[in-house]
Amino acid sequence: MNLRIAFPEWSDAQRKTVVRGMLRNLGWMAAEFARAPKYSKENIEQVVVLDGHENFLEGQRRGKGVLYLTGHIGAWELSSFAHALYGFPLHYMARRIDNQRIDALVNGYRCLSGNRPIFKNESARVMLKVLKEAGTVGILADQNTMPEEAVFVDFFWEGGQHDYGDCAVALHTDRRSCRDMPSGMSAAESTGCVSSPRWS
Repeated sequence: MNLRIAFPEWSDAQRKTVVRGMLRNLGWMAAEFARAPKYSKENIEQVVVLDGHENFLEGQRRGKGVLYLTGHIGAWELSSFAHALYGFPLHYMARRIDNQRIDALVNGYRCLSGNRPIFKNESARVMLKVLKEAGTVGILADQNTMPEEAVFVDFFWEGGQHDYGDCAVALHTDRRSCRDMPSGMSAAESTGCVSSPRWS
């Protein structure tokens, strides 16, 4: 349905090709995520290469904290995990998973490299504290949100709801915002591409 909305001119065959690629990527991500305990600062360069990391460092040098915006694209789990192993741990925004055992497993793995979660029910207070201490907050900014918490933006020629919280925090606190677009379809090709810092 979403691909039909986003790309109305595509044939069914084109959409099926994209869906197959998406499922392949999710399978690859699940396998890589399961291997998280094997990654260390000694071997992470064999798996994830940071491209444009100087842009993050530029934001960090300002001493006011960094909002790290990314999406559910490519190797998003590996991107933040590697960021910490490279020596730059962050706090990531997360919603608790309904199944407590799975939640404990997933967030336990995410924290192995030094990252820490900020759960939705505590997000504003903790996020402001982390930024005040010149820390880094990672946000998956491509999620739909409640209408009362959203601004509407053009997204594939349709109105999409986007959480305005990250932008409001950046403007209110004078923090720098970096965008990260993790890419790669195999471990050897994973790259965390960090775009130039900008005002949100």
